[in-house]
Amino acid sequence: MSVVVLFAAEGAEAQALRNRLRSPEALDGPWPIHQGELGRFPVVLVEAGVGKAAAAAAVAYAKVRYNPAQAFWVGVAGALNPELETLDLVLAQDAVQYDVDITAFGRAPGELATGERFVPADVGLTSKVLRVALAMGLPIYLGRIASADRFLAHRGEAEEVRRIFAADAVEMEGAAALWTAKRMGLPMALLRAITDQAGSDAPVAFGAFLQTAAERLAGLIEEVLSS
Repeated sequence: MSVVVLFAAEGAEAQALRNRLRSPEALDGPWPIHQGELGRFPVVLVEAGVGKAAAAAAVAYAKVRYNPAQAFWVGVAGALNPELETLDLVLAQDAVQYDVDITAFGRAPGELATGERFVPADVGLTSKVLRVALAMGLPIYLGRIASADRFLAHRGEAEEVRRIFAADAVEMEGAAALWTAKRMGLPMALLRAITDQAGSDAPVAFGAFLQTAAERLAGLIEEVLSS
């Protein structure tokens, strides 16, 4: 059976997934990597680190090293959409690197030199995650995720990102992970749980809800891989 790769940035996000692995075993590699089984699949879990460069490098490494059939990036995010509440899930239909700015050359904000702006997640995997989450009764929203190499903790800036990109949540890895996965032919779904409202109180709320959010995400992924 083909391997599934799970990605999380660090800490509680990765630990919650690792705790659910059957027969976990640490692997050698440039990141903390564990293998085991989850649901019906052999799984490799990569703790990629924070930021877009770390995300892109981890996805590329995992694709070459393990040749997985599918992948899931799991973690937390700040809300941009005012309708989102703490611990709601945001499932990416697509994602944008909102800090990319080559508008001086006639590009749109967030548009890459390759011409891509909103990078889609894999439709099949995304549909499966959505279906399972709804069956579990989880609060899940299909939308757009914005990524940048900074923790967004200023509400005015958050509102500007929402206005320009029509994004629903903000984080630091997902758009780069999806872009790399797409380039390398790796189907990937991107799933986030809301811990804060991307304002001045974001660091406190992030810490307060991180563990609960990570557990909710891990439970959903286990159910997806069991169905």
